Amino acid sequence: MVARHNAPKAAPRGPAARRAGGRADKDGDIAMGVSIKGRGGISKTTPTGPKAESTVKGASVKRGILGPNAQRDILRGAGARDVSMRQPRTSGARGGLVDLKVTGWEKSKASENADQGISALIQWLEKKASTKLGTKRRVKIRKSSVEGSELIIKVASEDVGAIVRMNNYGWAGINISIARLDGAEQEPAAPSAAAEKTKAMLRGVIERRYVLDSKFLNLTELGQDEELRSEQIFDQKSTASKFFPAMMKVLNSVFDRTDDRDAAIISVSLANNELEDLTTVSTLSMTLPKLRNLDLSNNKFANLDKLVIWRKRFYHLEHLIVTGNPLEQNEPNYAQTLISWYPNLRQLNGIQVRTEEEVASKSKITNLPFPIRGPLFLDEGGIAESFIRKFFPAFDADRQAVAIHYFDEKSQFSYAVNTHAPTDPARSQKIEKGEWELYVKNSRNLKKISHLPARQNRIFRGTKAIGNAFAMLPATKHPDLTTEARSWMIEAKMVPCVPDATGASPNGVDGFLITVSGEFEEVNGGKKRSFDRIIVLGPGAGPDGVRVVHDVLTIRGYGGNQAFQPENFEGWIDASQLQQPTTGVEAAAPGLPAGLSLELAEQMVSQLSQKTNMTLAYAKDCLDQTNWSGDAALAAFESVKGNLPAEAFIQPTA
Repeated sequence: MVARHNAPKAAPRGPAARRAGGRADKDGDIAMGVSIKGRGGISKTTPTGPKAESTVKGASVKRGILGPNAQRDILRGAGARDVSMRQPRTSGARGGLVDLKVTGWEKSKASENADQGISALIQWLEKKASTKLGTKRRVKIRKSSVEGSELIIKVASEDVGAIVRMNNYGWAGINISIARLDGAEQEPAAPSAAAEKTKAMLRGVIERRYVLDSKFLNLTELGQDEELRSEQIFDQKSTASKFFPAMMKVLNSVFDRTDDRDAAIISVSLANNELEDLTTVSTLSMTLPKLRNLDLSNNKFANLDKLVIWRKRFYHLEHLIVTGNPLEQNEPNYAQTLISWYPNLRQLNGIQVRTEEEVASKSKITNLPFPIRGPLFLDEGGIAESFIRKFFPAFDADRQAVAIHYFDEKSQFSYAVNTHAPTDPARSQKIEKGEWELYVKNSRNLKKISHLPARQNRIFRGTKAIGNAFAMLPATKHPDLTTEARSWMIEAKMVPCVPDATGASPNGVDGFLITVSGEFEEVNGGKKRSFDRIIVLGPGAGPDGVRVVHDVLTIRGYGGNQAFQPENFEGWIDASQLQQPTTGVEAAAPGLPAGLSLELAEQMVSQLSQKTNMTLAYAKDCLDQTNWSGDAALAAFESVKGNLPAEAFIQPTA
């Protein structure tokens, strides 16, 4: 059964545009649409996909899927918050009246009215001028008069920009022209008049297709948009490929803050665009990363490989529509795959796939660019496994005994506190004032401790010093390694040149590098923490024949364990069960070019992230879009970096 939800109010009448049959709605608005040809490109052709016509409070959506039920679904949860946006300046004294002339109106379908449609036109102008991206304010036409074929209107100087921006908008079957009567420019002349004209045109397209009340951006059938066709945007491949990225750049520039942008648009439709892949529209995921509803219906996506570059995008996505695409027939299990891609997805094609309770209880993970792989545990004679199974229970029970048993006078221990690490999004644990007080005194966080003497003083050497450092840390309880294996991520491998405590081998001896990620609970207070611990283990004279050479502990806020949960987790895996890690094409993640191994891809992502300061997810997205060419990805970043949102970059910790 599909859970019933209270549907939001229907969206207001859609933006003005020319319908194929020429039929206008009651106030002159006419729906618009989009069409794409070629490989992911936009064209002027008419879609041939299945037709589904519905009405959304006065505005029809042709061949779309926004029927009454689907419309309520895709716009579910629309809020009412207003956001700030940059307003163009107008000339003239603030508070004075400015004369504008409107032409072309006398040829409209409303011209048969008693007043030639003037009252309907003024009402429509006021309505449209009062609604802009993310905001709604009252714009009033103070006076009006007819002089020949021109309608002269008087508006407040601060409202001139809102009225003039509707120049060439469609109303009642015609495109009206609006300009200042004195011929003055609305904005100071820009260095490139053509560029400013293009920006204004793109902004007009966005605003005509934006529904404020439902926070919905309707980008269906762009190839049928009258203004875009008149500009011949899709006549050449070069302009068609640049159109969508340019439109996203203009959209991003509209808002002062990314939070305002994300709050203003929660739903987007790319239906009926003949898209074969996401190449031309990929920048949508960068511009609107927190999108909640997305419609990709009636396109030409042959399989899920055509959508894979958005696999780790849109973490907040709640409703996805992909009906009317060939992938429905080509991939019988596509629904299960899409559900796994988006952990917050509630509805797929209008059908409920998760309840709110399931979403709330499901562990969440964001922006991991590659599939999670299981741990690599290489042991010899069970030495590493035996040490791990004894060390952590003993650390909880008697730390002084641990220091004596495993550490000697040449051993070193240090720890660092990371108070800004990401926390588990599924766990709402209140941050308390001073909760790190017991840790920070001897914390060796190199981002905070810059002086060399202070850094050296926070390295504990020898059994006694290490035992004292252990004693100063709060008492802990780690999960049981056998019964709670999912709470641990443990890797081990043999390493050469480990310092020999006896000095008999100047070049060092073989040892183990052990890395452990997990969690513990503070015995007093019950506070849960996450930790990472790196231990270098070498041969020693102790009862177990081993000694800890180096022990580095990082403590952070509880971040959950979903980040190291591979599929088909089988618990603890000893050395006898391990296979050598795969290499080459077999290890490649979905969507990688043939011959590119997962390991090499990870290195490329890491290198691009270091060079650009982009997050790993954005770095991978950039490489995806340039066919995994490092030079091309770097060049692409340089060309668009000014348009990337703040979340595309690694944020410095305080």
